[in-house]
Amino acid sequence: MAVSEVNLIPFADRPARANARFVVYEAIRTFAIVITLILLVTAVSLGNPSFLSTNNLLNILAQWAPAGIIAAGMTYVTISGGFDLSIASSFSLCAVVAAVVGQSFDPAIAFAAAIAAGIVLGAVNGFLIARVGLNPYITTVGTGFILNGLALLLTDNAAFLVSDPSFADLGTGRIFGVPYAGILLIAVLLVLQLVLWRTVYGEAIYAVGGNYEASRLSGIRVQLVVATTYMLVGACYGLAGSITASQLSSAQANMDPSIIFDVLTIVVVGGTSLAGGSGAVWRTAVGIAIIATITNGFVLLDISPYYQNIIKGSIIVAALCLDVLFAKLSARA
Repeated sequence: MAVSEVNLIPFADRPARANARFVVYEAIRTFAIVITLILLVTAVSLGNPSFLSTNNLLNILAQWAPAGIIAAGMTYVTISGGFDLSIASSFSLCAVVAAVVGQSFDPAIAFAAAIAAGIVLGAVNGFLIARVGLNPYITTVGTGFILNGLALLLTDNAAFLVSDPSFADLGTGRIFGVPYAGILLIAVLLVLQLVLWRTVYGEAIYAVGGNYEASRLSGIRVQLVVATTYMLVGACYGLAGSITASQLSSAQANMDPSIIFDVLTIVVVGGTSLAGGSGAVWRTAVGIAIIATITNGFVLLDISPYYQNIIKGSIIVAALCLDVLFAKLSARA
């Protein structure tokens, strides 16, 4: 756990009973999502044993790769104290870039172009928020509208089809039965978690999110740190958009408007604090597993999809309430 995730009162200065309570509260706060996941998997697998079949699990991995990759990048933005509501528009535009370039060039160039486009989009958001000082919520709503309009202009609200069979390899290809998309998701989660855990940059992200002004006074280049988190999530938009465009061999504006709700649900359920300074990519990975289990479980158990939004919304509210509760309990311990 990062230093900034822990209550600021020195552990050694606490009374023994307070230390014990603090450890218990932090342990519950940390591992409650893991227990939740275990209970969900158990319930769904008891209702339909095919849930744990290798084929179903690999399909889930491929299906949730785009949202999971974006959620991993969004974890960085959220820990740093920022937020991005241009998710759906950025994702769609990057997918459109991949498809447009893929019609005339090698798929590798198309996917690289999509990732580059995502980084540029993230840099614009980062500049407006970190350098100009605009509110991240309002700013990214505005840039989201702009990006959606650009995607509509670029496509004329029509799908761009890619006829090159190799374009589909990234999204549908497999190695030893494991989908490339799933491998990319796991790789992104591992790399981003290691960066948070083991690098000065990761420590700076926690510090800036925990106390922006104190971080600035201590010499951290806070504007650069914040801006780079938006560029990072932009790269994730590009990769996720490439995967989806590859899976469909096409792309268009407004590809998946609901992806913003999936991403935000994953991040919040994973326990990353919207106030900044607290969270982890491994938590986001558990959040992916929880939401994917619920969604797939609805299908396997033949439950009406109309209940999905109700349950997802309830999960978000409950996760936020529990986060606030355990944070207060830890602070009092």
